[in-house]
Amino acid sequence: MESLLDKFTSSTYKILKQIYDCQMKLPDGTSYIPISQAELSKIIGVSTITMNKYFKQFQEDGIITSYGETKGKYQLTDTGIAIIEKMEELEEELKEVE
Repeated sequence: MESLLDKFTSSTYKILKQIYDCQMKLPDGTSYIPISQAELSKIIGVSTITMNKYFKQFQEDGIITSYGETKGKYQLTDTGIAIIEKMEELEEELKEVE
């Protein structure tokens, strides 16, 4: 069942949330997104061109950044993580009200 928050959030948030959920935590405490934009676009159900536009916008907004020297690998910035964490807090508050 779709949550109340899902009903009122844009595709931008939903894509960011999927990126967040796909992160892989490394032994040194860092995290990165191990799947490609093409793989992510299939999971979400958008074209690779659309996904590329989202990634470009996320980079411009400081939400994701390249992961080290690895081409095509990204990681969420502190800003990106904070957005997700605040939205998750809001979702929990909404559940308490329902």
